[in-house]
Amino acid sequence: MSKAWAKRPSPAMIVALIALFAALGGSAYAAKKIGTKEIKANAITTGKIKKNAVTTAKIKKEAVTGAKIKESTLGTVPFATNADNATNAVNATNFSRFHSTGLVKLSVGQTVQILAVGPITFFTKCTDNAGTYEVESYATTSQPKSNISSYEEEYYESDWEPGEQSTVGYDESSSSTPYWAVYGYGGYYTGFAASSGDGKTILSGEVINSVRSFGADCAVSMYAVNMG
Repeated sequence: MSKAWAKRPSPAMIVALIALFAALGGSAYAAKKIGTKEIKANAITTGKIKKNAVTTAKIKKEAVTGAKIKESTLGTVPFATNADNATNAVNATNFSRFHSTGLVKLSVGQTVQILAVGPITFFTKCTDNAGTYEVESYATTSQPKSNISSYEEEYYESDWEPGEQSTVGYDESSSSTPYWAVYGYGGYYTGFAASSGDGKTILSGEVINSVRSFGADCAVSMYAVNMG
């Protein structure tokens, strides 16, 4: 055998080299030729996607719908925050217009201020007239040209001035039996209306007087809504 023939590669080596070149060429060919049409439907699974590989730029505009969003992870959008604040402000304003004394108890000889709204102030006094307990509520104003009316008294004062005491509600008196002035037709006996001269305070409400009830000589409860 000649030396030239001895340097030739063996048939096995030739086959191996051919296979290597084919593999390298095939990979390059595949890298250049595989596109979306060559990928089988549903072939790419979640586990095959690299973490953080899908960015905002890769998501089609308006592709993510509300059904795909976990709402609990979202904050309040600016306009919704403004709407909430506006609603809360309105509710707070409306609530601030309502005034209530709850139940106020008095002993004989007491005069108690029970409520003040703007220039209008309400008082209740409890007296003993020869064994008969009497309760009376009245209002005063610090602003000239105010107005007041009391339904039970059929009283109306269109020129209510500072220093004048105007009865509101229904006066009660009793020597032994408890009385509570809650009767009437929608507040006919217990209702009142009052307004300041400048119209910024316009009140409507009820004053409920009682004697020898709630464990007290006298008691009163009132509410008023300011519509001014």
